[in-house]
Amino acid sequence: MFNSNSFYTVWILIPVLMGLILSGCKSTSELLKQSPEVETLDADYSIIYYIHADSDYLYHESDGTPIRGNSLVLKSAHKVAERAKSGEVFIYYQQPERKFLGLFPRRSSQLYHYLNGKLINLVEYRHSNKSENFLDTEVLLYHQYRIQSGNNDQDLHFLYFGHEIPLEDGKKYHHTLPDIEVNIETLSAGMQKFLSGAHQRFDLVVLSTCNNGSPAMAASLLPITNTMIASPQNLHLSHIDSGNLSLLEKKPKIPTLQLARSMAKETFNRLESEILTAITLSVYDFEIIREYDEELLGFIEFYNSLDTRQYYSDFIDCNHVENFDSERFRFGVNTWYKPARFGRESLKNSHSGWGCRPLIQN
Repeated sequence: MFNSNSFYTVWILIPVLMGLILSGCKSTSELLKQSPEVETLDADYSIIYYIHADSDYLYHESDGTPIRGNSLVLKSAHKVAERAKSGEVFIYYQQPERKFLGLFPRRSSQLYHYLNGKLINLVEYRHSNKSENFLDTEVLLYHQYRIQSGNNDQDLHFLYFGHEIPLEDGKKYHHTLPDIEVNIETLSAGMQKFLSGAHQRFDLVVLSTCNNGSPAMAASLLPITNTMIASPQNLHLSHIDSGNLSLLEKKPKIPTLQLARSMAKETFNRLESEILTAITLSVYDFEIIREYDEELLGFIEFYNSLDTRQYYSDFIDCNHVENFDSERFRFGVNTWYKPARFGRESLKNSHSGWGCRPLIQN
């Protein structure tokens, strides 16, 4: 028997479903677009946050409250952006790719674009090419939305929050985008595309990841970065504090190294009061490290030739690896280190600031 109500429902659903299909074809959607005032179309500095949440993240606040998906980092980034009265801030919150009804692709990730402390663009996006080069979509959005003031001399800072960036391969780094390779090489290549020209460098790169304060990472970023903050060992699913980026407002002429050291020290002090395991944070002055880059590359080549590396172990101090010139490689590296409260390393009171995979003991 013909049911008129069912017939009517189908005709209502058809345009809705067609709308979902058509909207699903677009990889971006603007939730907010606000034209800034003409007199504010400039910025003294830019900050780019890349917050990776397409994985198994679990953070804790100081009172033990569990925070999932790097949302704690996102909250901190918004605070920095709102205080950046003379800056431009991009916050990429890269979340798992999902589908509506299991069929229609959804734009799950967000770009928050701030200018002079105000949110002027909010864009939902997805990666339409599931095997694209790492950061290609984010770079495209950056150049589409950033202010075109012609001020290419402004300071540029890049902060990455996520799991360890592997040396090679790196497929399945994103749980829902397993074919996008994330490794040291693709990170460096992707970051370079944010730069305006061959001569521009990031003033500061912050890697809030485990085990990326390594010779290999430094060598990869040397051509595009002046300063780096990273941990040569495990960060224990915590994060590097970025709140001191507000010093760019309080002290506009602050040297990048001073800014980096204040961020590292603030993070170390917090971690020291919260955890009993080892803490290692380093600030790398690439202006100095470039003076011995050939020796560093020589060590990397030797180290990579070893077939006894424990690929799935946390990093150790490179000082324990043969051919590591601790006297030479200490220049340009400031390290904050606290040994674990217990264990065989508890009596160690210093760290070279460089992390390497441990070797299998014969």
